[in-house]
Amino acid sequence: MVNSNYQLKKYKLLRLVVIISLAYSMGLAIVDYFEIATKIEYRTPLMVSFAISNSIILYILHKKQCFDKILLSAVLISALFVFTVAMVIYPQSEIRVMWYFFTIMIAYFVGGTKIGNITAIVSVLILLSINQIYLNFTNDVMFYFILGILFISQISNYFVKILNENEKELYQYQNHLEDMIESGLKEIAQLNDEITDTQKEVVFTMGSIGETRSKETGNHVKRVAKYSALLAKSYGLSKEKIELIELASPMHDIGKVAIPDSILNKPARFTSEEFEIMKQHSTLGYDMLKHSKRPILHTAAIIAHEHHERWDGKGYPQGLKGKDINILGRITSVADVFDALGSDRCYKKAWEDEKIFKLFKEEAGKQFDPKLIEIFFNNLDEILKIRDSLSDIK
Repeated sequence: MVNSNYQLKKYKLLRLVVIISLAYSMGLAIVDYFEIATKIEYRTPLMVSFAISNSIILYILHKKQCFDKILLSAVLISALFVFTVAMVIYPQSEIRVMWYFFTIMIAYFVGGTKIGNITAIVSVLILLSINQIYLNFTNDVMFYFILGILFISQISNYFVKILNENEKELYQYQNHLEDMIESGLKEIAQLNDEITDTQKEVVFTMGSIGETRSKETGNHVKRVAKYSALLAKSYGLSKEKIELIELASPMHDIGKVAIPDSILNKPARFTSEEFEIMKQHSTLGYDMLKHSKRPILHTAAIIAHEHHERWDGKGYPQGLKGKDINILGRITSVADVFDALGSDRCYKKAWEDEKIFKLFKEEAGKQFDPKLIEIFFNNLDEILKIRDSLSDIK
């Protein structure tokens, strides 16, 4: 079975042959008309006729917009007729036999083995016939002509077979691939719940990677996810938003995977240059995730980008202010800072709760959305329960 792509290639090749033949015939007709070269009797009407036939074939090809064996046959018959007459009326020259060779190659490459074989046999018969009547080439010359035709036909046939086999293999592979895709889509539809669960697990694992590189525990991202969901619910976000922030917030620091270990795990304050590099993790995380159209990853991109913005506009990387910061970023910021301050890190010991609470009250309206800080304290008992249930100390 030949695919439509292969048919299109054959159509384009046939059209190219007709255009070249048309240009060739018109060129010779013009040469004769203006007497640019030695005029050959009967050549002008012959070339005009050839040009007209090619114009008609080209017009039909343009209308059909597809490969047609009848049109190919018309091209071959027209070419063989013109070249045969030319062999008779032109001054005797063996080189003109090359026209037959080109015609045979076109027959094979456009029409395939059967049409190519027929064209080769007809060319031999034509040459033998006109040689007896008009050309009078020697037997040796005719032998080489026929040998050349056989050589061209076999080489052309060999290449055409290779091309056909490749096209068939490609078509079979394409069909196989389509079957596999269809089967895969059915399987995906049947296992949609399982895939969703797997996606959630992968998202959480990706979030844990960033924390692991900075020698933080996987429980940090679990706690941040739970805190964020609780704050989102109390803030009045939709059920969908609450679920998204719980699933996506673990990836808030995914950009840390691109920060050098020497900076990420430095057990001391950063220099100004090191802090600038560290700040890049927000943009790096966003760039990793921003192209995805998946709701979870799209949400994670927003959170990664904006969880270090400040309510007063002094945060990074964009310097957003107030409600210009996405609510998902504002919520994750509170959850992340609370858990980070209350946990041991390579550069500090965990803060006491009272010190954290004092900071939060001082930073309401500065670093944090004041409404979220109010919600945080209103839900403090629940937040502390989450922390205890997911404690790093077993």
